Amino acid sequence: MTDGNEIPRNSPPIEKMTDFSSAAGLPPFPVALDCRYYIGDRPCMFMRECHGCPHYSPQGERILILKTGALGDVLRTTILLGGIKRQYPQSHLTWVTAPAALPLVPRSLVDRVLPSSSETLARLQVEQFDLVFSLDKEPEVAALAMLSNAREKRGMGVDARGSVYPLNPEMAYYFRLGLDNHLKFYGNKRTYPDLLAEAVQIPYDSGLDDYHLDISEADREAADKLFRQQGLTPGDPIVGINTGAGGVFVNKDWTFFGYVDLIRELEREKIPVVLLGGDRESKRVSELHRRFRSPYVKDVGTNHPLGVFSALAAKCRVIVTGDTLGMHIGLAVRSRVVAIFGSTQPHEIEMFGRGEKVITPIECSPCYRRACDIHPSCMELIGHEIVMGAVSRQLALSRANTP
Repeated sequence: MTDGNEIPRNSPPIEKMTDFSSAAGLPPFPVALDCRYYIGDRPCMFMRECHGCPHYSPQGERILILKTGALGDVLRTTILLGGIKRQYPQSHLTWVTAPAALPLVPRSLVDRVLPSSSETLARLQVEQFDLVFSLDKEPEVAALAMLSNAREKRGMGVDARGSVYPLNPEMAYYFRLGLDNHLKFYGNKRTYPDLLAEAVQIPYDSGLDDYHLDISEADREAADKLFRQQGLTPGDPIVGINTGAGGVFVNKDWTFFGYVDLIRELEREKIPVVLLGGDRESKRVSELHRRFRSPYVKDVGTNHPLGVFSALAAKCRVIVTGDTLGMHIGLAVRSRVVAIFGSTQPHEIEMFGRGEKVITPIECSPCYRRACDIHPSCMELIGHEIVMGAVSRQLALSRANTP
């Protein structure tokens, strides 16, 4: 506390501030250019002058994170943020990501979130960083690491031939997983958080570190409204069915009739079902809803922004999903998750003790193929009884952990 005249102890030292007023003949107006809250073209969130401000927070180590990749990969990379803040408690974090992934980067832990764009590239070539984490294997993103001004760089870089390579020795194992199918499919048993943390030399503790996802009050209110419109209440044992899994790899999503049989079992048990998905799943969701026309099967729409989708997922006790963004969001919002794996590698997924994996018995999995003519396929070999058993167990655990 201060009396009206005392400068707070954590205010910026006057000798370290810069004043541009005298050249224009204006009264003194010193600014703290090194404060993490300084914006420049408008007042900061505290709406006050820098001199004497109790909220002054010098930036500390300036760290740049380059991760654009798939949306699910962006979200699961947030696992690093806890370790970064433990190792560099005063650090100022800038994260560059794809425009579509901006809502997945938590502003509560990251000081600046910038879209990958020509404007951002211009900023990176001017600013100075202490450390860069370059976490994508795509040459375009790895090139940003090479163009950035930083004392130290870890992760992926690109050479004069345009070839991607690991910038530090600890990145070698993670790098090889992208080139060695036998190691990725059969040899590796470590999770993505463990692999990534080792690759960029950030401490990782599976008991402490988790996904980080911010959901705004507006998005929570929108989800509440949608649930109320469907007659759902917060205490209901709601099962969310996330029906899609992207379009890159074949057999990442479970079969349509597998979901039909599962929903029929849940309906028999009078367990409310909420159908989840994005624009790509709109026809599938509509057809599932049309088939049942049941008071226990709810369609809340598929045209929601990521924030509202996340808020909807947070209201579900259990989420059934393939290996996709919906799985990562379900884990991030602390719902219990039943994740179904066909063509992709289950070992890399960390469930944080909040779910279980249903893995195909087919011998050729994982394969990461983009097309497949094998019948029955890996997903067709997963019966609804197995998934229903996993859902029942997770519902029971959710009830046991609900106050």
